[in-house]
Amino acid sequence: MNNMAKLCLAVGLCAASVSVHAAEAHIIVWADVDPTLSLLKADGTALDDSVELAYMPGSGLRPWSEQVRIYTNDRLKDVEVRLGQVVELLPSTPGGAAKAIPMTVKLNGRELKTTVTDFTAAELFPGSDAGDGGSIAMPLVVSQTTSEAITVAGHYEGLVSIALNQKATAP
Repeated sequence: MNNMAKLCLAVGLCAASVSVHAAEAHIIVWADVDPTLSLLKADGTALDDSVELAYMPGSGLRPWSEQVRIYTNDRLKDVEVRLGQVVELLPSTPGGAAKAIPMTVKLNGRELKTTVTDFTAAELFPGSDAGDGGSIAMPLVVSQTTSEAITVAGHYEGLVSIALNQKATAP
């Protein structure tokens, strides 16, 4: 019986020492959900939160492009697309000689502005109503409005906000 007590004590001590070395991991997961529309990469993953535009001396910023799709629960309705605000890159150090750099945003070759650009259901979702709700793949392009050299060095930043709205009724 004495051996049994020693064995129980040894097992108890081992269990206590294991819990001292235990670890926990906590991961916050989140999602922005719009049950009607979403603009995602063509493969269905989220667009990058930030992208770096390459600068080519003498000719300006290189355009950035990503294949995207509009995903929806109702492929029969037209979609309105607009910019949330005029897009420009601003120097991160105010003052001085650096100026704002006007930018252009195009979706499937059509320039987006702060006013609505209509994309019809027929052009976005040709063919059957089957599938994952994704539109045709389209290039989303952000580029310098006028390709020209930028003469003041520095860090420039801007925000591209694209708003999508599904029309209330099918055409």
